[in-house]
Amino acid sequence: MKQFLIIVSLFLLGCSDSVKTGLLEVSVIDVAECPVKNPFLKDSVPHKWRFVKLETSDSCLIGQIKKVAICKDLIFIQDDQHVFVFDSAGVFRNRIGQKGRGPKEQLSIDAFYVDKEREFVGIYDALLHKIFRYAFDGDLIEKVDCDKELDFIADLCKADDKHVVVQFRNANDYPNEYAVFKERNYAFRSYALPFRVMSEIASDVARPSFGKNDATLMVTAVLSDTLYAFSQGKLVPSLLVKTGKKTIPQKLIDNGGPYTCYQKVVDKAQREGYSSGIERVWLTEKFGCVEYHIYRGTGSFYMNNQLHEMVFHAVNYLIWDLKTRRAIHYSPAGTWGINLFYPGQKNFCTATENELVSCIPAYEIAGIDRAKMDGDPIYSDSRIREIVDSTEENDNPVIVYYPLDSI
Repeated sequence: MKQFLIIVSLFLLGCSDSVKTGLLEVSVIDVAECPVKNPFLKDSVPHKWRFVKLETSDSCLIGQIKKVAICKDLIFIQDDQHVFVFDSAGVFRNRIGQKGRGPKEQLSIDAFYVDKEREFVGIYDALLHKIFRYAFDGDLIEKVDCDKELDFIADLCKADDKHVVVQFRNANDYPNEYAVFKERNYAFRSYALPFRVMSEIASDVARPSFGKNDATLMVTAVLSDTLYAFSQGKLVPSLLVKTGKKTIPQKLIDNGGPYTCYQKVVDKAQREGYSSGIERVWLTEKFGCVEYHIYRGTGSFYMNNQLHEMVFHAVNYLIWDLKTRRAIHYSPAGTWGINLFYPGQKNFCTATENELVSCIPAYEIAGIDRAKMDGDPIYSDSRIREIVDSTEENDNPVIVYYPLDSI
């Protein structure tokens, strides 16, 4: 793995510092020095939250959700069979992509990305090794062959007007987390960030590992507290989040292998008192947000007549101003209990220009205990009560927008 030589030179910026390297400056945010604050509630009740209940019909029944993206007031949702498009009110517009053997169909729908400027959706078909480009209304624009290096991917994202960045699945034959390709023809340019651990069984890493706004693309790295930004065709270190835990040594990782999947190493890091790294990142135009986990203990459960260990952790979020690096942090579990609608209780799935977004499954909403709603101030919002009362188990999910105006 490539190592970065860091020459330390600190400049105090509240709870944010800067570390200068020979070529660039890496910001440092120490969670311990950041105030705990809830930016989404005002007087203990929802503040400017928006709710979009997606239309449910035979034409748009969503299966297991793999990815959510929002662009120009359109909501794009990928399951195993399609990419569905809904408008900002949740009304179904059309599907993009179709599995089949016809000239305009895919053998597989493995990942997609949205090109906001050129207004197309690129769907990656691993079996045909092509990317199908569709207009937002579902019309096929063209099919583009991919370089052989664009293979076995978990996700992809447009980085700038010339490049896309691809995230690979964690498996023995694919040692790097990311690669950079030219968007014009998906020609390979370079690999980036070797995995610190390799899995015997292929698995996705935590997603969304891409945080993207109009100006910046940031990514996470497995078992790392550093965020990387796309700059001049490369992924370079940009922000170090000090969570209070040290990085697990590579020797300790190597001595414990082989591992069936990378999550085994994440659990090991937490049990041994090390950081398990930044899990996810999101960017609005003004703020960044990362998710990281703090170890809370272990438990056991039976599956297939065998006893298995389970690691428990608390989900934490750090939110920072992209310009000033001023930051706050909070934990949904420690602050708000288990209410489904509390920000971060269901992992954020994407971000807009000024909001973090969650996608809440209908079956979970339908399972809410109505008897416990009266004692929770969140349910004083009549919109939430209406959603709970009107949602059935087999409905499509509800999209919740949490404005992030200030911290």
